[in-house]
Amino acid sequence: MLHRDNKIRQYHTSSAADLIKETMEFYRITQTDLADRLGVSKKNISDILNRKRFINEVLALRIETVMGISSQLLLNLDVNFKLHLAKKTSENSVPQNKSDKFLKRYDWVTA
Repeated sequence: MLHRDNKIRQYHTSSAADLIKETMEFYRITQTDLADRLGVSKKNISDILNRKRFINEVLALRIETVMGISSQLLLNLDVNFKLHLAKKTSENSVPQNKSDKFLKRYDWVTA
């Protein structure tokens, strides 16, 4: 049953960078080699692997072609990771259930 006090379980907070790193280690390729194969700069790859930048749709498709990792999986990992970071940041600034803007059900409302 949906209830605002129920917590959503968190399973993991991996980003596309984690999966790309694992694949690079498996195939023993360097950042320079991967950058050359993808047609991007080594700095771009370094920023992605260090989570300073996230992949976009075009790069996800290139990675899928070169590494065989699903572009949809890569993009979903990054979206989930960024959402996790945003939730962490917002939890520190505003209590979730204490806002006066939080939706409330009124007894006088009928469906």
